[in-house]
Amino acid sequence: MTRTEFLRRQARDSAHKAARAAMPECWSAVELPGGIAERKAQAMAMIFDAMPVYIGERELTVGSRTLYGHRNEFLDRSDMEITAMPHYLSDQDRASLGGGDGEFSTKSHYTPDFGRVLRLGVDGLIEAAKASPAAEESELKRGWLHAVAISWEAIGRWIERYAREAERLAGAESGERKEELCRIASVCAHIAHRPPRDFYEAVQLFWFASLATIVENFRWVNYGRVDQFLFPYLGTVPREEAQQLIDCLMLKFYDGADLKAECFGGQEGQLNITLGGVTPDGKDAVNELTYLFLDAIGRTRLPEPEVSCRIHSLNPPEYLERCAALSVAGVNCIAYYHDDQFIESMAAAGIPLEAARDYGFDLWQDITIPGRADFFMSGSVDLGRTLLAAMRESEDGCSFEDFMVTYKRVIAETIRRDLEGYNRGEQAIREYVAGNPDFLLTEIASGRLGRGAANPLMSPLPVTSALFDNCLETGTDLSWFGCPICDRGYMVSNLVVGINSLAALRKRVFEEKRFPLSHVLAACDSNFEGEEKLRQLLWTAPKWANDDDFVDLPAKEIIEFACGEILKYRTPGGGRHLAGLHQPHPVFAGWGLQATPEARKAGQPIPVTLSPENGTMMNGATAAFCSAAKIDPMKYQWNNCVMLQYFATVFESNAGPALFAGLLRDYFAAGGAQHQPNVVNVEDLKNAQEHPEEYRDLIIRMWGVSAHFVDLPREVQDEFIARFENL
Repeated sequence: MTRTEFLRRQARDSAHKAARAAMPECWSAVELPGGIAERKAQAMAMIFDAMPVYIGERELTVGSRTLYGHRNEFLDRSDMEITAMPHYLSDQDRASLGGGDGEFSTKSHYTPDFGRVLRLGVDGLIEAAKASPAAEESELKRGWLHAVAISWEAIGRWIERYAREAERLAGAESGERKEELCRIASVCAHIAHRPPRDFYEAVQLFWFASLATIVENFRWVNYGRVDQFLFPYLGTVPREEAQQLIDCLMLKFYDGADLKAECFGGQEGQLNITLGGVTPDGKDAVNELTYLFLDAIGRTRLPEPEVSCRIHSLNPPEYLERCAALSVAGVNCIAYYHDDQFIESMAAAGIPLEAARDYGFDLWQDITIPGRADFFMSGSVDLGRTLLAAMRESEDGCSFEDFMVTYKRVIAETIRRDLEGYNRGEQAIREYVAGNPDFLLTEIASGRLGRGAANPLMSPLPVTSALFDNCLETGTDLSWFGCPICDRGYMVSNLVVGINSLAALRKRVFEEKRFPLSHVLAACDSNFEGEEKLRQLLWTAPKWANDDDFVDLPAKEIIEFACGEILKYRTPGGGRHLAGLHQPHPVFAGWGLQATPEARKAGQPIPVTLSPENGTMMNGATAAFCSAAKIDPMKYQWNNCVMLQYFATVFESNAGPALFAGLLRDYFAAGGAQHQPNVVNVEDLKNAQEHPEEYRDLIIRMWGVSAHFVDLPREVQDEFIARFENL
């Protein structure tokens, strides 16, 4: 058995969980000296200094997050709580910041520039924090910079512990494994303080830095453009060794996947790597390391990490074909992005072109600029709920044009309310950091801001912030808006429920006049009780994703209107609120939504972003792509998703990858932006429900998230199978 095969089995069986321990409940940094940031840093130092060290059999890349809290009822397959941090906030701290409790708060969804720690090394980050002129500006900034140094010094000690453990294990080994462990010890001893000298050291330091950000945030800090920041080191080791290291790294990315949350099969993981695209100076970014990652993805075949493939007109055709070969082989964790289009749209919205070319993802499919921006997130407008609100504000007998005016007004008011509220909160934090705390405290006291508005001040992120531009230079935490790019993302959500409901009303109410608007609204409010005939007529109305202008053009009008409203607003830092199209969690988001006019009953699933509603795609993938491509790509910058399901038999010939690649090229040429495919045999899905032990490696993508099908709850499995209706 090869090393990759062995470690893959170990990863799938979560062998490393034997090293996990629960954090002692007695740990506390509350009484330690310093301000909030310094005490949080000392709390993290307790973790880094005592977290069990684990080096698995045959591992080359080492390091695991092994210290957790106690059981959380949200986790269905672990006795560990993913949140582990000693207390560091005092009652006086809470009172001084408005009375809330943001001690363990983090929104996560960050993507650092891990190339920064590779360039500077651990000690270089510490020195940059200690030398920052911002320390002279205020006690708050001085304490925060000290917290950065405390945190990264502890990370260095943690890495040194791995060096000592490798030395200890080497003493009991002989032959090849002894040599490997001695090298691991040497690598860790060097990178505990200094920048990497070769590819092995670069991969290992990147992995330690990534784990450190997860210790601080608990979950969801993304990896970024791995084939770019690791590439400068590639030529320092033989290609075969580099491939083995990337295989090992890909398997390490699965390190926390067994900590399951019932909602999508994986709680701690679900992180994203970005491949391909172009360099910041506009050149083809596909390189030898890109292909090493693709080869590793094919060998490891795990649902994590998610793989975002940027496809640019400058990329060689082989790159897309290699990606397509993985997709048609059922590696359903790959998404495709029309690189030229997203870059143009971001640049048109005011993001510097060099930065736009360097985009990655903050989690599943939300665009960000690694180490330079934090777009997640300033709010969202739900097209399904706002349509229901528009129905309540409209009178029977109004025209479709009048209804569209009302619908747009409700959407605009929702966006205005959200963004004015968000901006007030951001401005309050900015004022506080600038030395003017009264605005924040007055807004909290008045109720205009909730107590959670002060959470960033209660839970700073010195580890993660050190990997972002501008933070050390200005002494400003990432969560205090320290990024140099000040834009935020705003989400247009629940799109297809709104689109299909609008089409059903247009057809049955406004054109055919079969029912008054109030009748349909009452039927939705009663969950169609006694209204099955009406529900069936609504269900058989035209639906999205069939290249039908009757549905698509009003959808285009509403979506582009919402995006245009979002782009009118500026953040307090002078950036824009960027528009994104996104609907995650199809099953669980549907639980909280009442019945809607496209004939969906209360609690039923809702479609993923611009993907067809289950059972409504009548004209194939090409028609679905044509519908999505009608939306002007210059109207959104932050997010987009079209997810389609394909029967694996369609691609079973040798021309399968070429067929899929051609379909994608045509979609992008027509103006399409993004695609997430699922290629699977539906019979395998049904058999897996009955015999899960025989289908442990069956991967499916639910939205931005992929998982092993057999690890999902039954209702999620059933919703996924329903996507194959009418295909």
